[in-house]
Amino acid sequence: MLPYTVNGGWLRPLLRGTLGTILLGCPLFIVALRCEAQNLVPNPSFEVVDSCPQYPAVLGYQPGATPQNWFSFSETPDYFNACVDSAAGVPMNLFGFQQPFEGQAYSGMWTFQSEDHREMIGAALLSPLTVGETYYVSFWSNAAYGGNQPMDVGSNNLGVLFTVNPYMWVYPMPEFGLRNFAQAFSPTVLTDTMGWTLVSGVFVADSAYQYVVLGNHFSNNYSDTLSIGPGQLGMAYSFVDMVCVSQNALECALLTGFNDGVVERGALGPNPVSNELQVWFGGGYHGEVYVLDPLGRCIWQGRGNGTDRALIAVGHWAKGQYVVHWNAESGRRSLKFVVTD
Repeated sequence: MLPYTVNGGWLRPLLRGTLGTILLGCPLFIVALRCEAQNLVPNPSFEVVDSCPQYPAVLGYQPGATPQNWFSFSETPDYFNACVDSAAGVPMNLFGFQQPFEGQAYSGMWTFQSEDHREMIGAALLSPLTVGETYYVSFWSNAAYGGNQPMDVGSNNLGVLFTVNPYMWVYPMPEFGLRNFAQAFSPTVLTDTMGWTLVSGVFVADSAYQYVVLGNHFSNNYSDTLSIGPGQLGMAYSFVDMVCVSQNALECALLTGFNDGVVERGALGPNPVSNELQVWFGGGYHGEVYVLDPLGRCIWQGRGNGTDRALIAVGHWAKGQYVVHWNAESGRRSLKFVVTD
């Protein structure tokens, strides 16, 4: 939390479970599955805490105000728990009025500010990732609004980055650098201030990653925002809850299936894919379509001749993450997918 102050009201209690964002560019129906035995994230919903945070260590992920196993990767993110009747309380706190997605606690951070300032949280995984294996990732997010801190926009790109080494931020260390990359993130701007939005994805590990980092890992030049209320400060703050990383697709809440109301903007599936990928353009498309590999090389190119979809055979491709591009009437579309065995 950065020390800004502004007058603001409180939103009414919010219903849990609003669904709506997609990750890796796939607009999909949502099947919410519980993360349990195979979740590699310790204390995934931030419930376990040594003791209820006490003043003055209430906000900022300071010692005494941090959930077990979690720490700041950048600046001063915040921990909120119903055991506190203060600015760090639940459901009412300094940033808004929000019930947890699960339990009685959640965390929060600035996800868009001037000069690329970011707050991030991280934790050591229960075991390192295995190179070449497929992992599923999910968490729930809410666009905070209505408290006494000045946020008036929602942002995209809130996601998960995996690292080999920790970066345990303490003042006056520099911020954890922006990579303009994350293994899983929301390309859709998070604007729901009432419910929780699912962000999920899938990727193939290219290193034996040991730490998971939540935040917006993209600079302002690569991030988008939308207004969620009056004001001209252009600052976004997000709550996060129930983080999951697993090799088992049934352990994490994932976005699966196609939603006809969203396919108009483009979709693809299945994702991950092992044989044939189907790409929906959202209408008759005339123009080039191409796929880039993880190194940015064009490995497939085709052309839409008024068709609403394309079929791409990927069975002989190497495992990993790819991006399919085309230029729709509403602008360029770039959707990510993962090829597995």
